Amino acid sequence: MDAHDRSVPPRDRHAREEDAEQIAGLQVAAWRAAYAGILPAAELRALDTAALSSFWRDRIGAGTAGGAHVLVHDAGRRIAGFSSFGPARDGDLGQRPDVEELYAFYARPEYWGTGVGRSLMRSTLAVWAERGTRAGYLWVLERNTRGRDFYRKGGWRQDPTAAPSGSGPDALEIRYGLTGIGTRRGASAPRARHR
Repeated sequence: MDAHDRSVPPRDRHAREEDAEQIAGLQVAAWRAAYAGILPAAELRALDTAALSSFWRDRIGAGTAGGAHVLVHDAGRRIAGFSSFGPARDGDLGQRPDVEELYAFYARPEYWGTGVGRSLMRSTLAVWAERGTRAGYLWVLERNTRGRDFYRKGGWRQDPTAAPSGSGPDALEIRYGLTGIGTRRGASAPRARHR
């Protein structure tokens, strides 16, 4: 078996509470790799896997009561990526029931470029289409060129109506949007497996 556990067919599914620790570790690894040289090194070193595990356990345990979801890309013995999404939180979009926000979207650095992200995005869009969501948005660090390139290749576009936000010039986030969900090729991709 190689480093990517290819002997077990990878699949996307809804997260379970026991996935929380792996999701937290994945998020820390992804942040440290993606944001090195963008966010302060001390901030990246201080990321607390235990606190993040608790956050994800609570988020997953709450289920979909608030409309939020967590999907994982299960590569057999490990979680290779995850997406978290739900109701829009931005004031200008929060009143639209057909718009959802992609809160978090990460893959383990060793899985970058292997299709994990594309698979998770297809599954996320399939869940959105099933729920009647027609548009989505996300916030991405302006200096995160790898992330921005990934989203652009998937049809996401920078939203000119949203002003950048962030804690400083090196940590500016910009909003990207995606429309036509449910009518896009790929929206009929296999649905994420439920618990």
